[in-house]
Amino acid sequence: MRRLVSATSAGALALASAAFTITGAVSASAVPVTATGSSGSSASLLSTADASAQQAALDYWTPERMAQATPVDRVVPARARAGTASSTTSGTTPATTSDATSAPSTHRSTLATGAAPAMTRQTRSAADVVTGASVSRATTWTGTAVPTVGRLYFTQGRGKYECSASSVASPRGNVVVTAGHCVTEGGLASTNVVFVPGLTPTSEPNGRFSVTKLFTTAQWKNGDQASAAALNYDVGFAVVATGTNGKSLRDTVGAYDVEFSDALGQVTVLGYPGQGPTADGNTLQFCSGLQFVDNGDDATTDHATQCDLAGGSSGGPWLRGFDAARRTGTVTSVVSFSYDDGSGILYGPRFGDVVQAVYTETLAAS
Repeated sequence: MRRLVSATSAGALALASAAFTITGAVSASAVPVTATGSSGSSASLLSTADASAQQAALDYWTPERMAQATPVDRVVPARARAGTASSTTSGTTPATTSDATSAPSTHRSTLATGAAPAMTRQTRSAADVVTGASVSRATTWTGTAVPTVGRLYFTQGRGKYECSASSVASPRGNVVVTAGHCVTEGGLASTNVVFVPGLTPTSEPNGRFSVTKLFTTAQWKNGDQASAAALNYDVGFAVVATGTNGKSLRDTVGAYDVEFSDALGQVTVLGYPGQGPTADGNTLQFCSGLQFVDNGDDATTDHATQCDLAGGSSGGPWLRGFDAARRTGTVTSVVSFSYDDGSGILYGPRFGDVVQAVYTETLAAS
């Protein structure tokens, strides 16, 4: 059964979630961010950033540091693969992901993995936008601007990293969704987190938004993040402060609805990859096509789609009914990982009851 959360219904969800108690523990971060502990704290809340931490994050991300940011690098263990992945939504059969006889095992790697994009100020490369058909190769978006999608910058330890993220419906217009591995790795919450919506190679036209709270699923935070069991819940949410432009995120760029469903359909996948012939980390790219399901031994429960968006696209939204001009669409998943023997296929977690509960808690804290 589909469960669609829109900007209208989000308020009701937040009220229903008012009983959630958000508490903190002693900070273990290099900046004044409060990390939650296991005693008396929310199951989903990773950390909170006070006003000084928020300003520190905004100040931290100079153009030089943004240029140094790299996609998160993590490779997970091999597993046997079945022969093909087949679509259950139509007669279309996606390409074979692996031949079990010639490639008995493979590796999953989160799609943040990849070379650091150059933060060069260059002209947007030209590419035709294909509509009404599948686009399985990462293609530069040259249509109407899509400010609802942007780049997430963050630190983990001493490293500077980046992912993709998008604005989603909330009562106060201040929530973004991304991948779980962009907000925490090994249980350590990301710090200095800033969202730059609608980033282009030459500017930040919508300003930037510091993150005040980070959330993820308990399965991702506490699980073996190399396992299918954890990757099934590789989703993160963030609450952001008022932007440097003085407006809320929603009032600045809009916000997508969120759907919690097992349904398969046509999706548009958007992100900021730092790899590929036209990718520079600052240019929005996309694919579009049908969803299908992961299969094989030790398979995840994730949905999949033919797309070769590479490192840096982690956390980018999978949108059903996407309309760039109206800034509308429904997020049904986010970019999570690919298999190293099937780089032309992306996988994203299903948004079911667990993800919905984390989203509801995020709304209550927003």
